[in-house]
Amino acid sequence: MAISNGTLFIGGTFTSVQDRSGVARARTRLAAIDVATCDLTSWTAPANGEVLSIAVAGSTVYVGGSFTSVGSASRSYLAALSASTAQVQSFNPVVNKTVRALVTSSTTLYAGGDFAKVGAASRAKLAAFSLSTGALSSGWQPKANGKVNALALSADGGRVYAGGLFTTLNGLGAYQYLGAVDSSTGKIDDGFAPHSVFGVLDLVTDANGVYVGQAGSGGHLLLLNQDGTLKQPVYQLDGDVQAVAVDGDSVYGGGHFTNYCVGNTGSGAPFKCDQNLSRRKLIEVSVSGGQVTSWAPSLDSPFGVLAAVVDPSTHDLWVGGDFTHVSGQAVAHLAKFPAK
Repeated sequence: MAISNGTLFIGGTFTSVQDRSGVARARTRLAAIDVATCDLTSWTAPANGEVLSIAVAGSTVYVGGSFTSVGSASRSYLAALSASTAQVQSFNPVVNKTVRALVTSSTTLYAGGDFAKVGAASRAKLAAFSLSTGALSSGWQPKANGKVNALALSADGGRVYAGGLFTTLNGLGAYQYLGAVDSSTGKIDDGFAPHSVFGVLDLVTDANGVYVGQAGSGGHLLLLNQDGTLKQPVYQLDGDVQAVAVDGDSVYGGGHFTNYCVGNTGSGAPFKCDQNLSRRKLIEVSVSGGQVTSWAPSLDSPFGVLAAVVDPSTHDLWVGGDFTHVSGQAVAHLAKFPAK
């Protein structure tokens, strides 16, 4: 999901979206919602495979995933569409495998995923493209040895944070699962040293830190300083943290967990907390105080929340996933939580 100019762009595996009148409208893996009215807009272009990532730059929506066509155009895992009309743009890099993460700076589109090549050029799970020309960057070539699930740009634009299932970044094992590279050169930024011990599923940043969702041994939510040290102790949950969003002092984690482990202890497979605090698929923690807040909506379904984003204008939180109910109310797969 991505929000730009009052529009929420969503992607996934869906083939229809029910509008506010209750009518199911054909929307094949891409759709857009008016954030003020919650109306489904006419914006759409069918993708023939799953959409896993969306980023908006100006008047262009970039989408990545496992598709090989968007609209009527052949596109290899990465495409660009008009933000107003959904017309597929001329941008057409030939990526050889799935694109899982996208982020933009003022000049550059960064992509991460499973791929090893873009066209004839070798690119080990990470690549960059000029926003103005669409050309593959020849000077930005960091290398991950496993899939990249998430990318984020530092507030000053100097770093690209990467998270995933890799065990080396630019050949260095010190950055397994999580690291940062220079946004211009692709070289390791050793000023960020997080020492992650579990695979990363999502991450976001703001001017104060880096916020990370992890899998493995239950699941974990990390609040990091800009040097990679912990702001607060690791938040242990009994399931993966698959989506992360930040808004001021609030960090939101979404996933398929059902409990926060008080004291951050537990064990087993499946993981069980030693002491449970019920948090069904969503949790909010305070950046400054570190406490888990009292905010506790209850979402159903095995896989829970898969994506989350905060509207920068209204501070509303949007979450998407495979849930069908929120706190007993029928809400299928997409929910909006008003700003507090």
